[in-house]
Amino acid sequence: MEKFIKFKENVNIKELEKLLSDERILLLRESKLTGTIQIKILSDISSKQIKKAFNPYKIKRIYNEFPYSNKKKRLALFNSNN
Repeated sequence: MEKFIKFKENVNIKELEKLLSDERILLLRESKLTGTIQIKILSDISSKQIKKAFNPYKIKRIYNEFPYSNKKKRLALFNSNN
């Protein structure tokens, strides 16, 4: 299962790679558009455990799908492909 994490502070994926110790979580990529980090969950893990795995960074929100920032940007992305 893939999730997208939004942190309260600015973080980059390199910092998170050094910090992350939970083997059930894989870091995939950083989205500049939404300011989120995409992760892959390898086994059952709760939101509380995900938040604990990234301590001391604070997670603002965990999304189950790609978090488009707003409807206008989403439409612009789809229309640019035509």
